Amino acid sequence: MLAAERIADADDPRLAEYRVVKERDLLRARGVFIAEGSLVVERLLSPCCRFPVRSLLVLDTRAERFLPLAEARGGGFPVFVASRAVMDEIVGFRFHQGCLAVGEIGAEPALESVLDSLPPSPALVVLEDLVDLDNVGSVFRNAAGLGADAVLLSPRCADPLYRKSIRTSMGHALLLPFARIGRWPDGLADLRARGVAVLALTPGEGAEPIGKVARRLAGMSPRPGMALLLGTEGDGLSREAMAEADVRVRIPMAAGVDSINIATACAVALHRLARPDEE
Repeated sequence: MLAAERIADADDPRLAEYRVVKERDLLRARGVFIAEGSLVVERLLSPCCRFPVRSLLVLDTRAERFLPLAEARGGGFPVFVASRAVMDEIVGFRFHQGCLAVGEIGAEPALESVLDSLPPSPALVVLEDLVDLDNVGSVFRNAAGLGADAVLLSPRCADPLYRKSIRTSMGHALLLPFARIGRWPDGLADLRARGVAVLALTPGEGAEPIGKVARRLAGMSPRPGMALLLGTEGDGLSREAMAEADVRVRIPMAAGVDSINIATACAVALHRLARPDEE
């Protein structure tokens, strides 16, 4: 049975990574990330999570909940327990829900290996230059909830493994496959070569209603995979990225409104693509 290790001193050297929990670039340089909150940590401890666990830090009153999960993950990493006062002193804030963990980033998967692992006719979300951590996390949460198989990122997108992104994604950034498209936007052609239709979401002129496009794609045999291409809220997609798309699509809006938050737009568009027959 896995045993917890009690921490009485906030300066314990074994907890160095928890003391720099807010220093995202320092953590990245060390090859680790922080999972924060019960649900997020539970997803890190899930057997289907690809990221190794380095350690777990929980309130002493919550050890009974997490020790069995850590043991089911295979153990091999310490589980530290501390009082709330000590834990707050270690991490410097109280919004951790009494549970944090350090995960190991490991080697970033190659785009080809991620694409090879997907089912036939996959549903993908592709992000161009999205740097807002809340939006990145929300896109992952929506993508997971609405059946996307993976998220692909342009080189300048924010890291989905930053603490804030993971938290906003409700831990789905740890479970949903993702990879970067190194050659941007030329790499979008690799998706088309695999039979994936690239749909650029834009309010711009010439974009077709997404419901119309969804019905057209659903009527094709075999049905192609779909990659929903999303840009930043300010500038939208670049001309170069839109030039690589098969079709431009839009979400019909009320008069006087041309766009909505990117994470919301992602959810609406994925829902529409998955249900092409609904009006």
